[in-house]
Amino acid sequence: MTSDAQVIDEQAVAEYLRDHRDFFAHNLWLLPDLYLPHEAGGAISLVERQVAMLRAQNETLKTQLEELLAVARENDRLNTQLHQLTLLLMECRGLEGLMTLITSRLRRDYSADVAALHLMAPPRDESLAGRDEFVRDLAALREPFQHLLSTGRPFCGRLREEQRALLFGEQADAVGSGVVLPLGKEGGIGLLAIGSGDTHRFVPGGDVVFLTRMAQVIAAALGPHLRLTEA
Repeated sequence: MTSDAQVIDEQAVAEYLRDHRDFFAHNLWLLPDLYLPHEAGGAISLVERQVAMLRAQNETLKTQLEELLAVARENDRLNTQLHQLTLLLMECRGLEGLMTLITSRLRRDYSADVAALHLMAPPRDESLAGRDEFVRDLAALREPFQHLLSTGRPFCGRLREEQRALLFGEQADAVGSGVVLPLGKEGGIGLLAIGSGDTHRFVPGGDVVFLTRMAQVIAAALGPHLRLTEA
């Protein structure tokens, strides 16, 4: 039978124990006589319940620690890749070599199937103007990527058919997911695209901070070789 007086007494006991956390330390004789319902039936002692709770908490903390360590290892790997790419870009003197290095390196580092560079600014070396990397129809490329260019934020995920065709040409149908990086302010230098046949390889919510830094490094390497429009 539960009465108002009993409820009040239970509340008072609970508050007392909360305010006197060392109560059982001074009354150890009570512990063996205290039992709590168990999910599997029967009863367990208070000490057993505390041990079970601590084990559960320990498993949760262990899982969280493993997740943090995995993130730290991935961040370390990405930073190492970016550092190595930066060194290679610094060593590369000509635009032709830079363009080849960028696409080949990103295919390797990202285990991607295709990487494509689309430059919207003409080269200072006019002999390179005929290369496929230089965009002929700027409006046609800009229109499907207006939001990306205006925000300057990298894109990760599945691309629309029109976008895939513009970025990857004949290989568009084989691309299930991709990353698109705007290079320079509002994409003034161009776009860099990485594609994979795996639809789950690049998903929304990728490491945008890392991708933004990589885009900045690549843009800084390409800029001196291009005729950029002054803001």
